[in-house]
Amino acid sequence: MRINRLSLLNSLFSVINENNQDDSYFVLAHYFLVHYHELSDLNIYDVADDCFVSRSSVRRFCQSIGYDNFKDLKTEFNEYDDQLNYYMQFADREDFRQCLTNEIDEMIGELDRRMNTEEVGKIAERLHDSRYVVFLTSDASTSRIKEFQQSMILSNRIVRIISEAYTDNTLLSMLNEKDYLITISASGKFADASEEIVKRCCAYKSLVTLNRDPKYNDWYDKVYHLSAKDRSKGKSVYGRYGIDYMFDVVFSHYIRKYGRSK
Repeated sequence: MRINRLSLLNSLFSVINENNQDDSYFVLAHYFLVHYHELSDLNIYDVADDCFVSRSSVRRFCQSIGYDNFKDLKTEFNEYDDQLNYYMQFADREDFRQCLTNEIDEMIGELDRRMNTEEVGKIAERLHDSRYVVFLTSDASTSRIKEFQQSMILSNRIVRIISEAYTDNTLLSMLNEKDYLITISASGKFADASEEIVKRCCAYKSLVTLNRDPKYNDWYDKVYHLSAKDRSKGKSVYGRYGIDYMFDVVFSHYIRKYGRSK
């Protein structure tokens, strides 16, 4: 999967969140979300007719979110089925509430041990001392990092997030050894998709992940594993709640050491 495609759902929801209902882009984005499961059976004629737009409008919409045409969008949209299946397997259990509670308790215990190190201080120090701090994320992780981004402004620290339009990104291309790039990829899929971008980047680079593939050590200066086990196959509470926990701990250390903005 190409990296710009990983922000597809984020792009579609951004369109419907930020546009009026009578806007043609809103209509198309809403249509694609409503008909997600039938998308493989649709063609551009169906879409144009159902949305009361021209075929050229459909093509322009696809191009606006990173696709050459409707066929290109349809082909790669199907890859999101894996993510939905992971979530369904995670949630579709009769004893879900108790399982979730037990898994969160286990996660908190492990993360409490793993975060009780001097490495937290090193992360906070690098956040403070770097010229630019940039998070590289997919849409799945953006909301969690946005809360950290907003919290950091209390210490007068601006953190940037890149969660779409990854290729030919001006900010990424200007990063150097004075900067800090943090990639968030619980499963490792986004890390794999962003390999070339990360390798070209000259900043100090960290990865936060559940995937213990040793190849990431060649791409990053530091890899932070949220668990001692490889929990990258399928949905995990570590990916959903562990990232929040980690950056809450980092923020607490940061604000105690460097204080609030004056």
